[in-house]
Amino acid sequence: MFSTGDKIIIALSGGGDSVGLLHVLFQVKDEIGITLEAAHLNHSLRGDESDRDEQFCRELCRQYNVYLSVKTIIPGEIEAGLGSVETNSREKRLKFLEETCILRGADKIVSGHTMDDQAETILQRILRGTGPTGLQGILPVRGQWVRPFLCVTRSEIRDYLTAKNICFRDDSSNNDVAFFRNKIRHQLIPYLRDFFSPNLTNGLVRLSELSRIQEEYLKKQESDAFSDCRIHADSFKILLDKPVFMGYHKVLRQRIVRHCLELLEGEGRDTEMDEIEHILELIHGECGAIDITAGIRCEANSRIAAFIVPVKQYEPIPLKLPGITEIPLDGGIIEATLLSEKVTVDGIMSVLIGPEISDKYGNLTVGVLRRGELMIPSGAKRNRKIRDILSVVSLPGIVKDMLPVVRAGAVSVWIPGFKSSDCLQTATLNNRTEYDKRSLILNFKGGYQFG
Repeated sequence: MFSTGDKIIIALSGGGDSVGLLHVLFQVKDEIGITLEAAHLNHSLRGDESDRDEQFCRELCRQYNVYLSVKTIIPGEIEAGLGSVETNSREKRLKFLEETCILRGADKIVSGHTMDDQAETILQRILRGTGPTGLQGILPVRGQWVRPFLCVTRSEIRDYLTAKNICFRDDSSNNDVAFFRNKIRHQLIPYLRDFFSPNLTNGLVRLSELSRIQEEYLKKQESDAFSDCRIHADSFKILLDKPVFMGYHKVLRQRIVRHCLELLEGEGRDTEMDEIEHILELIHGECGAIDITAGIRCEANSRIAAFIVPVKQYEPIPLKLPGITEIPLDGGIIEATLLSEKVTVDGIMSVLIGPEISDKYGNLTVGVLRRGELMIPSGAKRNRKIRDILSVVSLPGIVKDMLPVVRAGAVSVWIPGFKSSDCLQTATLNNRTEYDKRSLILNFKGGYQFG
């Protein structure tokens, strides 16, 4: 879980689990070679009680001589969010801890989740219709997050604190059964334990461990399948070969959809099976589109299934001549070099732009495809809508809207990775006149390539 030299941020609420975690790690920090800090988020949900929790954490860290990062949420901000108070609080807390980890130059974030938290999480996910991946529950190690207390119960930690005469805070909201999680903790689990399974917690934890072993195997199958059906993937868009995707067993299709959502919104994304099934239903059809969340749109046609992060159009960017221009939205790069020798350009991944192009039309820029934009494609004699030119490739409309276009002034001269304008030279270059020393070779790399 830890490596020698790690700097650790403890998620310190002031409750028994996090206080116990601070005490235990403080006892072993020199032995295992780690440095401790703590972080406390005041959610401002319980008035003076929240403030007293914060003060308790400050005093505790002073006693341990541990640096404490604190942030206080503006009262009412969490309640005003779009989600539930539980969800909004969790998102605020995770964001604060991850930002603190970066700001303090830490390596790991450690939380005091216990066996009981694991059991509650698994039951909660079962009730919401989770799949096998969700049955893993809380992972002991996930990225920078570490949960060393998943092997002990909440009561064992309380007994330890009592034996050591260590004080901690009780969060009154943990007893409020208006919250779904608390209903599971205080009503459902005691009922199941009393009437069905006295060893309920151990059974649910065993289920999570077995699910984790199976997940390791399925993860490898998923990775191989995703690589085979992936046409393109970056932080704004993922394109899948639909016929290949549809040839997989449904289990793999479900897992690939989950993987795509997590690639675009983060691995900690809370993906539910209903959400996955709606996407699979869309992809199974001939064509269509749905907004999965405010942050992701899924669109499919007969050849491609696309997962897209909708973005606002950016203003055209002047090309660096010569030099390397990064295209926004992970659109790749355009590398411009001065013509110095005989070269071959294909009009797709590379083009030659002579000085007469800029002289006649204007400076070279790159920007996203505009509505109704025209271009005279190579070999043609008249302007056509670029969207019509792109109709020969099976791309969902939202993907076409993100494609970069190189322009000279207002004239479209190149769709990088696809086609150039008829005004550009695309043949093998032999002897050229002296003025061509000002000519440029543009090479497209890293973005979406048609094929």
